[in-house]
Amino acid sequence: MAASAGLPAIPDNLKSIRPFMLVAKEHDARDPVIAYICRRYAVEVALKMKNRSADGTQFLVALMDQLEKRKKELMATADEAMQSDIVASAYVENYAMRLFLYADTEDRKGVFNKGVVKSFHTASTLFDVMQTFGDLTEEIVQNRKYSKWKATYIHGCLKRGETPQSGPAGGQEGAEGGAPLPHPSSLQPGAPPPTIQQPGYPPAGAYPPGAAYPPGAYPPPTGGAYPPAQPPSINQLAPGVPPGQHAPPSTPDQGGGYQAGMPGPSASASGAVEISTHESEKAQKFCKFAVSALQYDDVPTAIENLEKALSLLKTGKE
Repeated sequence: MAASAGLPAIPDNLKSIRPFMLVAKEHDARDPVIAYICRRYAVEVALKMKNRSADGTQFLVALMDQLEKRKKELMATADEAMQSDIVASAYVENYAMRLFLYADTEDRKGVFNKGVVKSFHTASTLFDVMQTFGDLTEEIVQNRKYSKWKATYIHGCLKRGETPQSGPAGGQEGAEGGAPLPHPSSLQPGAPPPTIQQPGYPPAGAYPPGAAYPPGAYPPPTGGAYPPAQPPSINQLAPGVPPGQHAPPSTPDQGGGYQAGMPGPSASASGAVEISTHESEKAQKFCKFAVSALQYDDVPTAIENLEKALSLLKTGKE
């Protein structure tokens, strides 16, 4: 049964949480963890609202009750993303980035349909949801802004019978403070993104090597090559990404040794290596991506990142 079953209609007083509730509903069967995190963030947003109406408070209480029951059910599955916010954050980020990369690649191939609009729209919503884990990185903020603008721009062009322009050429007007995003329900008739392991992901072989980009295409706000030559994989979304591939916003710097101005590792009297706070955080990120890789049964990538974390902790170097 869907987690939203039995809930009253979302009152107008809480309309700002509708995008998160809709994405949650769409993922109840597809990915229960994503659905749960979306609803959790919706509750957090609703709790911050002032002057809630009586029906708004009633809806919120009912949602919180259902969310608590759903949490117990998911915790019983021993899913790592339900046990740790670090793992959950990486999981949502990887999921959102795959949608983003799929939509961006289709856009640059000149494919403009409701499925592409919906992928950009859902990615931007999930980037919003990531705020449940803390402040967003600048890279995620830029990806969110770009996704929102693209969803609005392509939807508007299709509605007017115009052909959209690929990539960010012409600026990013409307990304924030412009025309409102199309309501997700209006995008349902469009073909949804194909699947790799879960619906919404691009299919294997969807990105042929050497595929030409539309003239005038420029890379989006966050560096790296768009689109990738091959379908994005966990290995591409984790530390150790080869030059020219897109890494997730939270991927640690790949430079060797320590950065200028940062204290390097030093040996203590016992011979153990003392690492800086920066290096400790970097090791934690390697572990985070290793656990996330295991969510997709990508054992080689998990081993690679765990070995990097161990090397960093033992020697102060990757």
